[in-house]
Amino acid sequence: SGKANKNRDPWKNYPALRLLLKDRVDFDSSFPMVRVEKEICEDGDKSCKNEIIDFGADDVMNGRIFDQFSKIWREKGDPMSVKLDQLRSSWWETSIPNPLISTPDRPHIKHVIMAYGVDVPTEAGFGYKTIQRPRPKKTKDNSTYNTTASIATTDVGDTGEYDGVPGMSYVIWEEKNGELFQESKLSEPVSFKESLLGKKKPKKVPFTNNGKSSRLNHSGDGTIPYLSLMWSHTWLLHATRAMRSLNHTLPLSQGARISDDNALDSIKVSHRPKGGNEWLDGYGKTQDDVDFESKSNIGDTGTSHPHGTKYKPKMVRFQSSGKSRSTGMEYTTTVIEAIGVEHKETTRNYDILAAAFTDVLKNLHYDYGLV
Repeated sequence: SGKANKNRDPWKNYPALRLLLKDRVDFDSSFPMVRVEKEICEDGDKSCKNEIIDFGADDVMNGRIFDQFSKIWREKGDPMSVKLDQLRSSWWETSIPNPLISTPDRPHIKHVIMAYGVDVPTEAGFGYKTIQRPRPKKTKDNSTYNTTASIATTDVGDTGEYDGVPGMSYVIWEEKNGELFQESKLSEPVSFKESLLGKKKPKKVPFTNNGKSSRLNHSGDGTIPYLSLMWSHTWLLHATRAMRSLNHTLPLSQGARISDDNALDSIKVSHRPKGGNEWLDGYGKTQDDVDFESKSNIGDTGTSHPHGTKYKPKMVRFQSSGKSRSTGMEYTTTVIEAIGVEHKETTRNYDILAAAFTDVLKNLHYDYGLV
């Protein structure tokens, strides 16, 4: 009915695209990628002021983060300046168009299959802290006085010629279902009882930034944050846009639209439940609360057998197809998310490989009639 369609959430099966296109989530939506806290003490420890410097994706891309770290921390050999020079020579000062200045577009090939793991604890943000104090300077008669310049030190203090490696104070982790945690990297006092029993205080605590919690529905694969991985979902729209305009030949008037249909409806979504063998329509339940072990001959559906056929993680598959308006070439895009599969296991996980090669064989059949 019309009322039912009106109340239907068009983004229900497309959480990644909703986050990217509707909510406009970015790397700094919940927290800065890198934050440096500077404590500047000009008159001993009596007069100190705090300064915060945040770095985002653009600062990494253009090298500003290397330039600023080089100025804050005095390291032997100035490795941050070396990295900045490498960045410029490799990406900025070449005749090849710099791929760092824009998000990656869908590769210009006929079939694309993107598969990756999600919901593995992944580092997504980093905090550094420095205490800047006046540096004692020796005169010719070996007496000392304080210079007006300040130096960057870590919490342990460093009054030598160099400040050493930048001191990390905390790490922000994204974990299952996109939940955020902050892990302290500073040494904390341990009680006698704790040291005697060998117990350690948990360093991870739920993270909120002025009430801003995570807006992502997954975490990354243990190496790459989910926001970077899920960008591939935008590639699915290339085909849907082509399909919507395939039969449209007349020029459009200003403000007119090709179709009032939801472009997302052209993306086919299916899932294979945890422990299951068949692909089912739809995104599936967000929580693994269905007992598929009792419905199959699989005894172990955990993650302890990453190379064996007993490893049956939940997988969600997004598929779209279209035809190029300029070349007439038909092309397809498939994105597969495997719950709980770590980065290094992606290319050797049986279930991911089976899902990917199923698509490959199907494409070989349709394109060349080989299978």
